[in-house]
Amino acid sequence: MKILVIGGTGLVGSYLLPRLVANKNEVYALTRSEGKIEGIQKLGAHGILGDIRNLREFDKNLPDRLDMIVLLAMPDVKPGHRMTRKRKAELREETNDFFHNAMDLAIRYNAPIILPGGTSYRTEKDEIADETWPVLRTGLTEIGADTDEMVNQAIKTNRPRVIQLIYGKIYGNGGLFRFMYEMMAKGRSKIIGKGENFIPNIHASDAAAAIIKASEKMPVGEKFIIADDTPVTQKNFAFYMAALMNKKRPGHIPGFVVKLVLGKDFYEIVRMNCKVSNAKAKKILDWHPEYPSYKNGLEATISEMKEKKNYFA
Repeated sequence: MKILVIGGTGLVGSYLLPRLVANKNEVYALTRSEGKIEGIQKLGAHGILGDIRNLREFDKNLPDRLDMIVLLAMPDVKPGHRMTRKRKAELREETNDFFHNAMDLAIRYNAPIILPGGTSYRTEKDEIADETWPVLRTGLTEIGADTDEMVNQAIKTNRPRVIQLIYGKIYGNGGLFRFMYEMMAKGRSKIIGKGENFIPNIHASDAAAAIIKASEKMPVGEKFIIADDTPVTQKNFAFYMAALMNKKRPGHIPGFVVKLVLGKDFYEIVRMNCKVSNAKAKKILDWHPEYPSYKNGLEATISEMKEKKNYFA
């Protein structure tokens, strides 16, 4: 297949591109970084320099046919920086442009498109959310509020043909997890509040594997939660990571301090309690995580990061 990956050099893309190439696909990867073109080409893929928000700047470098499009590009959220109303509005606009333009490209090529989503649900006690649950947009997740309707409308009209993968918090060798790793290494990592809320997790390798399965099964018009099998609190995730890195357990920082320093939007997203089911993805996609627990996923990730193995680092 001829496949275009938009944002192919990010965290998930770094695990996805080698697999797509190994499966004998003709892969085109769109990146905003000229320095990453060489890395894409070394993998055996075609690197295209450009921004999905400006189709004209790279349109001439696209192939005459595409069999599938994968959207991975997301706005750049800088950790440790305060989220202002202005920046939040900019992020929402960027997210809308990414989805709108990528979906327009899918219509133009008459190709199915795999779109990302986030496990933005609120559960209590023993509740487990699945794909039938309503999405709850709060805090920083509100930047994707408009895209929910875009995806639902596309599913309703079959224009374009979409598959949505709804990810838990993605971790792996790169991305925002690199910042978390570096903070832990410096002894500066903190747990916000008590840290007793659950947030779904998924290793980037398993996130990439779900895309591979979706491209093979092509269940157009469906949404799938992609998260591992093991619910864990923020606190216990951080504690286990610290143990693997031989670091002291991180301390706690009061929520009101986070609100004051980083803004309410960051605070809202990290305190949400959410447990999810991946049963639908297992049944329909025949997808099963290589790292069913955050424990074996963190072990593999820490090992990778120590060895500095990353195609696009």
